[in-house]
Amino acid sequence: MDLKVYTLGELEPHLYTLYSNPESILPVSPLRMRSYLENPRASSSDPVLFEMRQDGEVVAFRSLLPDIFFDREGNPHPFAWLSGNWVDPGLRRQGISTRLLEVAEEWWEGRLMYTNYAPESKAVYDHTGRFRVIADRQGKRFYLRSDAETLLSKRLGFKKLFRASDRVINQRHERILENYLPSLRADCELQQVEGILAQLSKLVNRHQQQSLFRRDREIFEWALQYPWVTEQDCDPINYQFSYKASRFENIICHLVHPEGNRHGILWMLIHNNALSVPYQFSDDEALHNCMAETIVRTMIENGCTYTTIRYPELTDRLMAHQKIFLSVRNMPQLIFAHEKLATLIPEQFLIHDGDGDVMFTG
Repeated sequence: MDLKVYTLGELEPHLYTLYSNPESILPVSPLRMRSYLENPRASSSDPVLFEMRQDGEVVAFRSLLPDIFFDREGNPHPFAWLSGNWVDPGLRRQGISTRLLEVAEEWWEGRLMYTNYAPESKAVYDHTGRFRVIADRQGKRFYLRSDAETLLSKRLGFKKLFRASDRVINQRHERILENYLPSLRADCELQQVEGILAQLSKLVNRHQQQSLFRRDREIFEWALQYPWVTEQDCDPINYQFSYKASRFENIICHLVHPEGNRHGILWMLIHNNALSVPYQFSDDEALHNCMAETIVRTMIENGCTYTTIRYPELTDRLMAHQKIFLSVRNMPQLIFAHEKLATLIPEQFLIHDGDGDVMFTG
């Protein structure tokens, strides 16, 4: 097998040769490629794709997303998120994924982080013994509607049975949700805005001073302009991760509390039937009630099945609406950093639900 490393500057010409062949395995989709090329925190020399080929065909790859974190003194440090990993099913358990990780470690000199969204990839990282947990974020998943067909039918079968069950449960529950809507009277002024307005940048920057990654308006606008998922019709491609959704919408709200000049930003993202909150900022905790009610109202009005929230100030207030949720379960998130970064990580820092690559996909 042949292993090839591509820097950001080499990525576009390489990928276009793959895009020209409909049968090629694509390590980076066209949407991700545009996002990678516009990354404000990347340089053309950053290695972003590690590719394994056999007889000229792509059989495994690892993609990385360059980013920056800030150390204990507030100094910036470039690093990369382990973002995409795939090996041909017929070639798994042969050490290929481990080899790709080892090469990525060498090129990035250990400056790597990842989140625990993919259990199989996490097992590879754990096996090295070189990654440390830097954040254990407790959260909750709130189920507003039943979707057993999606969650269980692939694993257990009985797709039609689960679909019928969902229909019965949701028809009964819909009346409860409709009756609940009038009680959601947010005690603040709420305005949907396009992106992070310039006048809100100060609010963002002020709250990001304690963030490990200090993402700002420029980063948020980049993510909003270059998402990794689309609603638009497009030709099917041989790509191993999600890139097409029946619905993919960012909803950003500016909140103003009536008592005093207290502002907040609530960024919600709907991906198919799931709602997430990549980022939220507020000048006063009184706005958190308004945010929680806005989340519930948005879920009801848009037919969302569930939301996963890891902001304690929001999960606590969503629990006040527990009677309308079919189920609530714990949904923790772990963030890992390579041991070479451990001494640089501050003892206390803030992490948002959208950090990593979540703001691109929900």
